[in-house]
Amino acid sequence: FKLSNSGEAVVSTQSTGTQSKRDYCRALHYDPTNLSAHTNLGIALQSNGKMNEAWKQFTAAINISPNCHAALEARSIVNLQMGHLFGAFCDINHAVKLHPTPTMLTNRGVIHQYMGESMNAMTDFRTALEADPTYSLAYFNAANLYFNLRLFEKALRYYDEAVKNCTEDESAVLNRAIARVMLRDYVGAMEDFHTAISLNPFAAHSYFNRGNLHLTLGNNAEAEEDFRKALSLQPKDSASFTQLAVALGRQFRKDEALENYRKSIKLAEG
Repeated sequence: FKLSNSGEAVVSTQSTGTQSKRDYCRALHYDPTNLSAHTNLGIALQSNGKMNEAWKQFTAAINISPNCHAALEARSIVNLQMGHLFGAFCDINHAVKLHPTPTMLTNRGVIHQYMGESMNAMTDFRTALEADPTYSLAYFNAANLYFNLRLFEKALRYYDEAVKNCTEDESAVLNRAIARVMLRDYVGAMEDFHTAISLNPFAAHSYFNRGNLHLTLGNNAEAEEDFRKALSLQPKDSASFTQLAVALGRQFRKDEALENYRKSIKLAEG
């Protein structure tokens, strides 16, 4: 099963269109010390995948004002996305000291988790929830932490809270389904998989996970259908080819199964 990590860390976003970026550049032309323009331009660049350029804009804002918590938080997320864990932690830790919001505490918890510091991560998630008991992202990340520690009953309770406070979050619904599978609640898991797919019918991993549950239940034709759908959305996923081969083999379609095993091996070998 593939756990979803969507929404682990967040930063406030603005409009990222070309016109917005031009407006921010124009604002900086007239006032190079405009913190909001530097930060918003950085967010626009980050949203377009231009991480290095985004990092430079956030750094410019921080150089102008070392206590600009919005730029510190934003740069911490870019550092995390680029794999610079120590830089990410330094920035978010400074931002939390200046402005300890539930979002910032949750983001610091995610970075702690990436650094292998589970206890510190859980402390941040719980502190975030003390500040805002309805903050679904903190529940979601705490649940993922419990899941990775194989504490599935605790994970399920936190996923329940995440879904209750954000019913449209397909990642929380999907992960709750996987937790239910681990607890052998197959009926509840199947309901959650159906819901996750209805919320986002374009997520390949949702079909992959539901296909695995169908295999567990012996629903081989349904499993085949789900793995084929997953591959239509993510054609180079070796795991989906492997599981499709299993589903075909159980239906005594030996030649098709072998063909998909070969595709899986070829993809895995690069």
